[in-house]
Amino acid sequence: MTKNLIKPLKLRDVTVKGPFWSKYLEMIREKVIPYQWDVLNDRIPDAARSHCIKNFEIAAGRRQGEFYGMCFQDSDLYKWLESVAHSLETHPDADLEALADGAIELIGAAQDSDGYINTYYTIKEPDGRWTNLQQGHELYCAGHLIEAAAAYHAATGKSQFLDIAVSFADYIDNVFGPEEGKRKGYPGHQEIELALYKLYEVTRKRRYLDLASYFIKERAKAPHYFDAEEKKPEYKEIFPEITPLDRTYSQSHIEPVKQDFAVGHSVRAVYMYSAMADLAAELGDAELAKACDALYEDVTTKQMYITGAIGSVSYGERFTTAYDLPNDVAYNETCASVGLMMFSRRMNTLRGEGKYADTMERALYNTVLAGISLAGTEFFYVNPLETDPAKIPHSPNYKHVKPVRQKWFDCACCPSNLARTVMGLGLYAYGRTDDSLYVNLYCQGEAADGGRKIEVGTSYPFGDAANLAVRGGRFRLCLRNPEAAPIISLEINGEPAEILTKDGYVVIERDWRGDNVAIRFDMRPKAVYCAGEVQNNAGKAAIMRGPLVYCIEEVDNGPLLGSYVLKEGDAITPIQPPDGLLAEAVALETSAYKYQHADGGLYRTQKPTLQPVTLTLVPYFLWANRGENEMRVFIPVQ
Repeated sequence: MTKNLIKPLKLRDVTVKGPFWSKYLEMIREKVIPYQWDVLNDRIPDAARSHCIKNFEIAAGRRQGEFYGMCFQDSDLYKWLESVAHSLETHPDADLEALADGAIELIGAAQDSDGYINTYYTIKEPDGRWTNLQQGHELYCAGHLIEAAAAYHAATGKSQFLDIAVSFADYIDNVFGPEEGKRKGYPGHQEIELALYKLYEVTRKRRYLDLASYFIKERAKAPHYFDAEEKKPEYKEIFPEITPLDRTYSQSHIEPVKQDFAVGHSVRAVYMYSAMADLAAELGDAELAKACDALYEDVTTKQMYITGAIGSVSYGERFTTAYDLPNDVAYNETCASVGLMMFSRRMNTLRGEGKYADTMERALYNTVLAGISLAGTEFFYVNPLETDPAKIPHSPNYKHVKPVRQKWFDCACCPSNLARTVMGLGLYAYGRTDDSLYVNLYCQGEAADGGRKIEVGTSYPFGDAANLAVRGGRFRLCLRNPEAAPIISLEINGEPAEILTKDGYVVIERDWRGDNVAIRFDMRPKAVYCAGEVQNNAGKAAIMRGPLVYCIEEVDNGPLLGSYVLKEGDAITPIQPPDGLLAEAVALETSAYKYQHADGGLYRTQKPTLQPVTLTLVPYFLWANRGENEMRVFIPVQ
C-alpha cells in the first residue's frame, strides 16, 4: 500500500452537531430508519410493495410463498442495515440493535450451507445460480451484504453478520478467479469489487483484495464473458429492456484500465471507478490510477450537472456524451450522486487534493439531499433541473420524472442508499495521514484522531464562518479551501494569517495546544454560466450561494417560470426562507423581468413586453417540499 494516503476517520471518532446536520441525522435515526423498516415489511399504505423481509422468510423456510420484486430486492435490507450500523456507531440504541440482530439472524437462516445467499435465486431460480451475471445482480447483492456487515462489525463489534459475509465471500472466491476450473466472469452491476476491498480492510485477508482486483482486471477481456453466457441453454433473460444495449452500458466494452471517458449506466460506472481507485491506492497501480484520473476529469468537467448529478438520460440510466446535460428530461439518479461521492472520496485518498472534496460537497448538498423530503418519508429517484407538472403526465419524454417525492419505489435502491450516506457523513467530513488532519466538509461538531482533536463551530453551508479549536501536539491541519465558497480571511488565536493554498487545502503546521482557527468564506451569491457547448443553457444562468445551487418555484413566483429573465448585474440578496422550509436556510431575492404576452392565438406577431418583478430563489435541495409546482434552476439572463 502506498504510504501516508488520506484515509477517513472512524465514524465513532466524529460527532456531527449543529441545527442543520443534527436535524437531518435525527430525521434519519428517528423517522427514516423506522419508516424504511416498515416499508420492507409492507406496512406503509399506498407505498410501492417491497416484500423484502417476506422474501427472506420464504428463503429461510419460515413462510410459504413466491418471490416478489426485483432480482436485487435483497440489497434494500442490506443498505438499511448499513444505515442502522452507522447510526449505532455514533448513537447506541439497544432496541434498534436488537431489531437489526433479528434481521441479521434471518439473513443467516436464508444462507445456504455453502455460504450462498440470494432470495431471488433460492426461491425463484434454484438451478439458475451464476447463469446470468450481466442481469442477475447476485454479485451486486453480495457486495451490499458485505458492506453492511463490515459497517455493523465496526459499530457493534459483533461477528455474526461479518461471519455470514465472510462465508459468502469465501464461496464467491471459490467460484470465480483466474485459476483452473473457476468461472472467468464478473458482475453486470459493479459493487462487489469495492465491497471486497472493505472486507480486506477489516480482515486483512489477501484473498479478498485479489478477488476484487480480479473482477476489475477480467472485465471485458476476450472472449467476452457476457456474449458466451447468453449462448448457454441455461441463460434466462431477466431485463429484456437492457438486452439490446451494447457493452458500454455495463462498462464492459474495454478493460477498465483502458477506459478514459465515462459511458453507460452511471451508478455501475461510479461504483466501478470507486473500486478502481481503492485498488490503485492499495496496490500502487499507476496505470489504474491514470485511468481513474481520466474518468474523474471526464465526469466532472464534461458530464456533471451543476448540482453534482450525473447520468443525464433515462434510457439506460446512463452517461451519453460530453455536454449533453438537458434540464427537464434529466435522469440524475440519486444513487449516482451517492456513487460520485464515493468515487470522489477515494480520489481524495489516492491523490490528496481538495478538488475531490469539492465534488463530494456539490453532490451532497444538492442532489443527494434533494432525494429526501423534509418529512423524511418521501424520496426522489430522479432529479431534474426543471419541471412543469402540467406536462409530465402527458408526455412519454417525462415518464421517469416525478414532480413530487414518492413514498417508495418498485426499484427502491435510492432511499436506502441516501440514508446510509447521510448517516455515514463523518466518513466523508475528515481525513487523516500520519502527520496531518484534514477537514474536507465543514460540519459543526468534533473529530478525533488519537490525541489530535478538532472542535468545529459553524453554520455552513448557510453561514459564512467557521471556528476550529485544535489540540494534540505538532501536526499539519489541512483546511479545504472550497471552490464554491473560498476562504477570504484566516485568523489564528485572533491574529491574521496568510491564506496559502496548496492542492486545494490551506495547510497550517504548528504545535497545537487548544489554538483557535477562525475562517470566513465568500458566501456572496453569484450567477454561474455553462460552457458554450451546453447549448440548451446558452444565455442562461444558475444562482449559487456557497455550495448550494438555487432554483425558482411556482409557489413563490407564480406560473410560467420560463417567462422570467434575470437582470444581469443586479444584486442578489439573502432573505429569510419562505414558510414550509428549513428555518435556518437562506433564500435569495433578486430583480428580474417577466415576459407579458398579448392576447391572441397560438402564434402572433406582437412582441411580448418585459414587466419588472422580484424573484425568490430557494436552495435546490429543498424544492418540492410545498406541493406540486413548477421548478427551474437555469434562468435566462437579459
